[in-house]
Amino acid sequence: MATSFPTQENFDKLLLCLNPDRERAGEEYELLRLKLLEYFRARACSYAEEQADETLNRLAKKIAEGEDVRDVLRFCYGLARWVWMESLKKPEARRVSLDDLTVPPFVPPDSLLRKEQEACFQHCLQELAAGEREMILEYWDHGNRPHREARKEMAARLQFTLLALRIRICRIRDKLKICYSDCREKGPPKLK
Repeated sequence: MATSFPTQENFDKLLLCLNPDRERAGEEYELLRLKLLEYFRARACSYAEEQADETLNRLAKKIAEGEDVRDVLRFCYGLARWVWMESLKKPEARRVSLDDLTVPPFVPPDSLLRKEQEACFQHCLQELAAGEREMILEYWDHGNRPHREARKEMAARLQFTLLALRIRICRIRDKLKICYSDCREKGPPKLK
């Protein structure tokens, strides 16, 4: 797959579409690239970086051509799917000798990715009702006391059995999981 490089004007339009603040747009561009890398690596693509770059270049071109892109992340995943499918059509172009294959080094999560994860977690906590938020935070943050003792005291104070408290916490945790998963897919509200 030949990577087409965007013109500076197309790249500038892409950044402007991501965020009017150029520095923030640069951060969002890098975050979007990381998500694309995850997408292609999850599909066992040998050339994930090349495919991520190609997807971003196509996105820049579409935006410059006047395509109405309302949800950049979803539109980008659609382009990524096309790039991935095109790469599947030409497997002979991607054959590599087994001797040339290397195991990529472990790369710890990028700080931008951690920021997004933290932003999603905070967003989802704020989406909970105040009582639920306080309950789950207290359940997991019990200071230096043994968690068993702290949870028994919490259940007694709330006039729940320990089992009822656990069930309530499981339900709240399930709400958080759904919200967090949705947030990770769409991006936290302040990063859109």
